[in-house]
Amino acid sequence: MSMQGSDGAGTRKGPIRPDTVVDAALALVGLGGLASLTMRRLSDALGTQPPALYRLFRDKDALVDAMADAVLASALGPLPEADWETRVSVLAGRLRAAMLGQRDGARIVGGSYTTRQPTMVLADSLLAAMEEAGFTGEAAVWAMTTVFSYVLGEALEQQGRTQVDLEEAQATFSAEGYPHLARSPMAALLDFDTRFAFGLRIITAGLREGAQGLPPA
Repeated sequence: MSMQGSDGAGTRKGPIRPDTVVDAALALVGLGGLASLTMRRLSDALGTQPPALYRLFRDKDALVDAMADAVLASALGPLPEADWETRVSVLAGRLRAAMLGQRDGARIVGGSYTTRQPTMVLADSLLAAMEEAGFTGEAAVWAMTTVFSYVLGEALEQQGRTQVDLEEAQATFSAEGYPHLARSPMAALLDFDTRFAFGLRIITAGLREGAQGLPPA
């Protein structure tokens, strides 16, 4: 991927585009994780020098913001003409898929606050659903962030999972010390698709009940 010469100097000719930098950064993260991304490594991969990147992005945080928008862009698209609960479920599923589709995608999105189009479109769509459910003002914003935070948290845990010997772990749960853990089906912890769907149903049911209990505007 690198285009640099043997002396370490960048050899790229012509200007570099922001989207090219973002694509290269996501590719590097795909290879080595977010922790491996540095402006030096990125400039080497692009065959340029760090100052060329800093002319486009003031610092690494600004670059990660742009990367987050690129990750979330894959979640955009027309929503079904359906009730708010269905639209929330579709949006949540798309958000999750977008984060899981990029290595450390949840970390990229979770550490970012942007006002670019993909993020704003998704936030606006979620907020519209919350308002249709009956939430207004601060409550609508909090309902929206409840859904987003759940999706982000589940994606973070799934992407951060390590190999666990569940049988060995469960063998350490004595009935005397941990009676509930000892008799629980611990393999369900790693059934991420099913547990995500379960949690989302619980959240939408809670939002439905919460909206019904709100006083009239």
